[in-house]
Amino acid sequence: MTGTGTIQNIMDNGLKANGKKGIWFAGIYYILAVLLYVFNMFIEAVRPGLFATVFMFGVLAELIIRKRLTLKEFADRLVAAYFLYNALSVIWLLKGGLPVSVYEQEFIVSLLPVIFYYVGRSCYKNENERFLKNFIYAVLILGILGIALQIAMPQFYIDYSYKLSFVSKADAPTCRVRMDSVVGSTVLGFISVAAMLASIPFMMAGSKEKRRKTVFGTAALLINMVVAFMSNQRSAMVVAILVLVYINYLLFFVYRLFDKKYFIAEIIVVAAAFVGLCIVSMDAVMKIYYRLVSLPDAVGERSEQWIAAVNNMYSTWLGNGLGANGHRALGIEDAHVIADGGLVKMYCEQGVFGFSMFIYLVILSFKKGIKEIKEYCVELGIIAVSLLSSVGSNILAFQLTTPIFWYAVGRIFAGSPKEDKGSLKDEGNV
Repeated sequence: MTGTGTIQNIMDNGLKANGKKGIWFAGIYYILAVLLYVFNMFIEAVRPGLFATVFMFGVLAELIIRKRLTLKEFADRLVAAYFLYNALSVIWLLKGGLPVSVYEQEFIVSLLPVIFYYVGRSCYKNENERFLKNFIYAVLILGILGIALQIAMPQFYIDYSYKLSFVSKADAPTCRVRMDSVVGSTVLGFISVAAMLASIPFMMAGSKEKRRKTVFGTAALLINMVVAFMSNQRSAMVVAILVLVYINYLLFFVYRLFDKKYFIAEIIVVAAAFVGLCIVSMDAVMKIYYRLVSLPDAVGERSEQWIAAVNNMYSTWLGNGLGANGHRALGIEDAHVIADGGLVKMYCEQGVFGFSMFIYLVILSFKKGIKEIKEYCVELGIIAVSLLSSVGSNILAFQLTTPIFWYAVGRIFAGSPKEDKGSLKDEGNV
């Protein structure tokens, strides 16, 4: 199977051993969603959020038709319980005096994407490879387009950024402070780092027959790393650095693809590149430096906001209800909105019961992922950077960021390598 096959070939790319057809619509979700955001820049009538919601319901319908919604394992039932709990939280959200519109909007961006758990949970080798490949393509579209817009900075893009509140002033210098592309710097920074992780299996393809894969994976890694730093998001820059360390750990100490002497050579090259960057553009280096060192202060400033929200919970055990502490509650009386801090936001909305289910699921994911790190290194990394980013950003409350997190969690529970009909490093072409 190659990337030049017919439409029917592509749709059947994930055929299982038992003859059932694999999931197709879920595999192109990110491509479709990203293209909508691009079109929205030129056609105001295009509503990316609405169409992305329709796409997700399409994914749900396909899961049902393909009989991929499973409750066989404990993790499956835990995710279902977590979904149901948050869906029912509208009851106490309304009792707390908040409008149902807050719940409806948050349901679409943070709860409905939970269905991607079952996409990852039920997918097989070819399906997983295709999903990751299309995810990388989608992020590259955003990144390359963002770089082009950052350089050209046409007036229509400045107006678009101002209209969507990406910037506070409609001028080129303000737009160049952060690279927003067409989705905003918070989303762009995170999914760029997630795409760096998704590039790992392609980058490590190895053999001469798969050299094209290796080139694709390496190029995707480097481009997305640049985009992550150009987003000027502190959390994105920090986790991008951690991902680079993680990738080197995998290459030299887990898979042992290279002799450790090359690790030393790499450190020398990176150091030389850093010195060269300092010579060419010290301003850029200092800009990144000041953003990184300001991270502790940012956490300290937001901690007061977090404490106030926790102290004013409707119910410590049940929480305030889905959406009660998100941006969609802005302007509502007595609403304690958490502008930045996704994990605290989740705790305030879900209470002890809901948040405990989430944390327990994460613990199970890490336990299994670390045990089988060679098989699930990508998914383990995506879960980790999602949680780290959620300390200071509402990463798990966007239609472009939440699905990849839940997909990674589901993928870890897809089964052992033997049950999964082969690992990511097996056959398949980009």
